[in-house]
Amino acid sequence: MSEESFRVVVEYPSGRVFGRILEMISGIVDEALFTFSSEGLRIRALDPAQVALVSVFIPSSSFLTYDVVEETSVGVNLSNLMRTLPKPKKSDKIILRAGEDFYEFVIESTTVRRYRYRSIEVPVSEIPEISLEFKVRGSVYTSAFKTALNDLRGSGTIVFEASDNQVLKLTAPEVGGEVSFSVMSGSLIELEVDESSRSSYDESYIIKVLPLCEVTNTIKIEFSSDQPIRLTFNLPGGETIEYLSAPKA
Repeated sequence: MSEESFRVVVEYPSGRVFGRILEMISGIVDEALFTFSSEGLRIRALDPAQVALVSVFIPSSSFLTYDVVEETSVGVNLSNLMRTLPKPKKSDKIILRAGEDFYEFVIESTTVRRYRYRSIEVPVSEIPEISLEFKVRGSVYTSAFKTALNDLRGSGTIVFEASDNQVLKLTAPEVGGEVSFSVMSGSLIELEVDESSRSSYDESYIIKVLPLCEVTNTIKIEFSSDQPIRLTFNLPGGETIEYLSAPKA
């Protein structure tokens, strides 16, 4: 594939961040469309069970180089990609080139490693825009959130609960575990509670966000009683990842 045949040539500064984003998405779906426009890269995917929805936006300004001739969608086999692509390091630069039929990942460090894949047909399913009114809105440090999920791992169900603006609780009723986030403990940044709320979620879906806890400092948590939860990660480079998970039946 010659340079002239590439519709997309972008360079991303941190291999570690891009790798964690890919890892998170691949935990939800095996295939996804990467859509490059003048604004940036968008990835939106709904898991087969229709329990979890992830939306990724990496603005063009987050890239070192962002050369997109025209809006282009690339069908990525994430299962194959994650199996064959080495885990990039923080200092590695990621170059992604895409044409009509193929795309390439290049990892640049002290050496240059190039991996070429065929773009696949990914069915474009209509994913409706979801409008939700969250009664609880809070932010916690990802280090504390990661520790909480690891402490509650294996519980099957994680319950998010808040009754006032002081404490956000994560509990695991099946094993009797409980973790509290508060300003006093230094784990809670802010919390707004319009209405006392409690909702249960499948642990296996909540822990899918763990890779993102390694590349950002805070996570925004929004939920209401027996409603989907939204977890939002705003990365330092302007990247935004939103994750919705339905409540456990």
